[in-house]
Amino acid sequence: DEDLGGEFGAYWSDGTVLVDLPEEFEGDAEVQLLQFDNDSNRKKILASNGKSKFLSLHKRNDRQDPDPEEYLCPVIRVPVLSFDPKQSWPPKNLAEFNAWLKQVAPTTLGTLEEAFTRSKGHAQWICLSARNGRFFVLAEIGKAYRTPEFLKNRRAQLAQTLQHIEGAVEISGYVGVPVNEGYVFSRNLGDMNNLAGKRILLIGCGTIGGFLAQQLGQSGAGSAGGKLTIADNDTLKGANLGRHLLGAPYLDRNKAEACADFLREQLPHLEIANIPGSIQANMEVLSRHDLVIDATGDEALSIAINELAIRKRPDFPPVLFSWLEGNGAAAVAFIAGDAELACLKCLKTDLAGVPRFRLLKGDTAITIGRNLACGDAHFIPFPVSRAAAAASLACDMALDWANGGKDYRWRSITLDHHRANRIDDRNPKRVTACPACGDSAR
Repeated sequence: DEDLGGEFGAYWSDGTVLVDLPEEFEGDAEVQLLQFDNDSNRKKILASNGKSKFLSLHKRNDRQDPDPEEYLCPVIRVPVLSFDPKQSWPPKNLAEFNAWLKQVAPTTLGTLEEAFTRSKGHAQWICLSARNGRFFVLAEIGKAYRTPEFLKNRRAQLAQTLQHIEGAVEISGYVGVPVNEGYVFSRNLGDMNNLAGKRILLIGCGTIGGFLAQQLGQSGAGSAGGKLTIADNDTLKGANLGRHLLGAPYLDRNKAEACADFLREQLPHLEIANIPGSIQANMEVLSRHDLVIDATGDEALSIAINELAIRKRPDFPPVLFSWLEGNGAAAVAFIAGDAELACLKCLKTDLAGVPRFRLLKGDTAITIGRNLACGDAHFIPFPVSRAAAAASLACDMALDWANGGKDYRWRSITLDHHRANRIDDRNPKRVTACPACGDSAR
């Protein structure tokens, strides 16, 4: 019985229903047929409270029917569902369905018939919500009985009438697949907190920032009342396609706007805003967030953000910096905000000097590329895998921050051991001679 309960969905399903409902939901839900992409033959069945953010995808893709019809679908709590393998399975009509229901959940008998009286048409949905899953039932009255007299004029008596034609009511079973916000953004993290409910500002949607924006979104940034804001003043060019999150459909669009649009399509649960201009013209916005992430790799901007953060302490959020060393030989992430620990400038007090933690080996030269024939500006070549690794490291540190920030504030990943040293993660102390946060600066 336990095995059959665990595998019940495999024996029940004629298809799947996406479920955008809280786990403990009971009562009247709605089922809609939605189009999530430009293929009208690939529509999805969604059960929700009628206000699902997945509706935005449908409105975006189905211009012919932007407001899809809603079908009543009562959600009923039932015990763990199973069946007798010796009997014919699954039920194909209302008589077989009710015979099975009488054995496994007798208190729900008549629920399907009663739902018919509260809706319209010849089809009716219900959901049996059990500890081993959510299982949907679609009942369709046979063609011979789909008359106005039967379906409209005598709708109030339909429950009693169906008892006499149980064999003419076809039953199909669908397995519920959870896509609700709480489930989507918590299933991968176990006991860890995700980024839900936080106000996070990501500055830079380039090679690292694009991947990082996606990972932050997948970690819950912008959900549960939080907000993910993405800032960048650059546009996506052909030269970016080889190592950027975004592809050809977003060419010549501002990277912040394009990344936000892409994430809204991929994760419609999220609240995402974008700042398409220079963040240096709008620096006051930084203090309105819970966490600021600088993924620009622009040393001058990073220093300016660092100095602003120090000047406004303690009324300024922690700042997470993410960058690659050399031609992607190592990835670094550093979070600043504790007055007793290092600020960004403490890691390299002299702009032209040697960094405090020297990742690149002494004989390593940085290769800079430029293709004049293609109109390319100067760029630093490195594989896309290195950008994704840097983004992942930064996302890990953002999650650590959301869980109390008990791990190291400075972390690195050596990606090319021939060109970079391995340096242990650490909590670097403040440098008293630092021009930004040192004793003289105070």
